[in-house]
Amino acid sequence: MFKRLVNLSGWLTFAIATIVYYLSAERVGSLWDCGEFVSGAYKLEVVHPPGAPLFLLVGRIFTVFAEMFSSNPESIAFSVNLMSGICTAFAAAFVAWSTIILGKLALKGRDAEPEGAEMYVLAASGLIAGLATAFATSIWFSAVEGEVYAMSTMFTAMVMWAVMKWYNLPDNPTSDRWLVFAVFAAGLSIGVHLLSMLTFPALALFYYYKKFENPTIKGMLISAVLGVALIGIIQMFIIIGIPTLWSKMELLTVNSFGMPINSGLIPTLLIIGAIFYFGLQYAHRTKNHMIELLVVSL
Repeated sequence: MFKRLVNLSGWLTFAIATIVYYLSAERVGSLWDCGEFVSGAYKLEVVHPPGAPLFLLVGRIFTVFAEMFSSNPESIAFSVNLMSGICTAFAAAFVAWSTIILGKLALKGRDAEPEGAEMYVLAASGLIAGLATAFATSIWFSAVEGEVYAMSTMFTAMVMWAVMKWYNLPDNPTSDRWLVFAVFAAGLSIGVHLLSMLTFPALALFYYYKKFENPTIKGMLISAVLGVALIGIIQMFIIIGIPTLWSKMELLTVNSFGMPINSGLIPTLLIIGAIFYFGLQYAHRTKNHMIELLVVSL
């Protein structure tokens, strides 16, 4: 019963937000970067740095539906605007579910299940939190135009929801799949906007509080610092590091070996694949679940 109420609260939040965003979305293009993103999605062009490839790919799907149902060019802009609304509605639903999890932990802890009136109070709290998110001024502003912030907000809320779900589950290796999913969602969000990476300090804190029975202020601060450091590591070794490695391999294969353009991709993928392969081999050989979790997440 409680699970059904939780699902109902989240999906009701999503439905209400989607209807309101559909009715209030811009019917044509908006000012500032929206025209660039809409046209970039429609023609799969490259937008301004650092780029938003995942946003453009998903936006292209919405423009295909716009052309299927209308011959009016304005519908192309409206379809991308509506995509932002749907993404924000999902963000509101994730906030609703995260709120219910936190409320349940506060009321009953990790192991016990809410009963009676507690179930309805928690479901209502999720609905209120989700709708408060949906109709916050800055959230609503981004939800009705073709910009990256709406989809980025969805990924940020998705990452936090996945971490909440992992935190609420028993501490065993099977539950860690939700932690990997949270990192995966944050990785996907890099193709939209870098905002979701700011959740990593919170992720580190939740990991610390779940894995250590007697948390301290010192441990909390160290965890937060490690979470911030993780942002820098991802920025340096993945977002900047992989293209840098690719460029060096490209210069080596094309300029030194006379191979065709883009040949540098082959050694780049081989190097990255080798790092992950030997990392997993080491984790399995030493039976170190922490290293395995880290390599899979990377």
